Amino acid sequence: MQTNIHVGRLVKEFELQTVGEKQDIKMVRFGLAVQRYLSKKARTDFIYYVAFGKTAEMLYQYANKKGAPIEVQFNIQSEMYETTEGQSQYRATNVVTSYMPWTTKQSEKEIAKNDGIVDEYESTLQGLNGLTDEDLEIR
Repeated sequence: MQTNIHVGRLVKEFELQTVGEKQDIKMVRFGLAVQRYLSKKARTDFIYYVAFGKTAEMLYQYANKKGAPIEVQFNIQSEMYETTEGQSQYRATNVVTSYMPWTTKQSEKEIAKNDGIVDEYESTLQGLNGLTDEDLEIR
């Protein structure tokens, strides 16, 4: 049995796809920027995952925001296949089994700022910057 967990930030927004013979299986492919553990220099690995079914639908609906922090639990599935030239190839795929968004109010603000969006709270604070204590006094 294997248990793998990564925490990182979503590299970019992704699309919900349908696959299978009957086009009835939902699938998403996405990447996370994961910081290396105990590295002397700040290093980031870009790791890619795939999710199917309800997990894919939920990821698409609730965690599809560039830069959003997310924790994924996944299994590494390996396979051998032959290319059209007859050569054997090996491939490993990270298949997500569950996930948890790590979004907080602060990280939502950071993500919004990165996208050039200023929420109502921030714009209200900016409007109050020029006021004095007397202007803000309750009467």
